[in-house]
Amino acid sequence: MRTENLIAVANMRSREIQTSILPYVAIHAVVLLSIFFGGSGLEADGVKLALAAFAVLGSIWIAMGVDGAIADIGAAAKDMDEEMAASHMGQNWAKAPFGIFRVITALFTALLLVAELIALYS
Repeated sequence: MRTENLIAVANMRSREIQTSILPYVAIHAVVLLSIFFGGSGLEADGVKLALAAFAVLGSIWIAMGVDGAIADIGAAAKDMDEEMAASHMGQNWAKAPFGIFRVITALFTALLLVAELIALYS
């Protein structure tokens, strides 16, 4: 892949990760504020289920997009031409642990959801 295309694709996918941060934080802020300030309103029929579904489905949707972007950026690191691969930036990019980044993304999302669901249903 030509270097300019490689950089453009990696830039586009990294922007996707960056734009996913706000909705991810908003989802969990809404859930946590609802748990904290919800009081007896959370006891109404289906409110807890709707809130839990909102948190779980929103988180999974965003985490899938971020995981795909990380996978694409990792694949782009393998497509560098020789000049870029020989540069310091290219060497750092090539040795970045993209698999670990993907695992950490899924793990943090799962742990946050478990904590929210425990707080919501206890």
